[in-house]
Amino acid sequence: MDILEMTDLEIYELGIKELIEQIGPVYTERFLRRCKPNEYDYSVERHKLLADQPDIDTIVKRIQKREAERKEEERIKVERVAAWRKGILELTDIEMYELAVKILVDKLHVYGYIGFVQQHFKHLRDDQPIDLLQQSLLNSDTNVKPNQQIQETDPLD
Repeated sequence: MDILEMTDLEIYELGIKELIEQIGPVYTERFLRRCKPNEYDYSVERHKLLADQPDIDTIVKRIQKREAERKEEERIKVERVAAWRKGILELTDIEMYELAVKILVDKLHVYGYIGFVQQHFKHLRDDQPIDLLQQSLLNSDTNVKPNQQIQETDPLD
């Protein structure tokens, strides 16, 4: 499979299939509903951050502290995903989103992930229902783990 030779729709279908296999239909649907562009103005934040530049020693200390925190966060993420796969706990929306993005990038690589997202946004712009998920579910012979077949609660939870 060469991602560079696939159409955006083929990439999107492959991404949907991989998500369903990896995280199940419920989490796939949740991920797709939350995957949409945002209206955030990054330049305002950038100007705030650059307003008070600290000295180099302070920057180095912050980097070292953040790296230690990042490693601890990653360890906790790995433990939570392992517990979710065993059916012990439910993932938060951000954990589910991060896991789905990682699955797509691992399977489709960066170029394919971008094509997947572009195709998804095209569906959102055209107000088309995303029936690929339903089609994939009907044609799917994946082995979804029991904890992945939970009933979905209100999307605002």
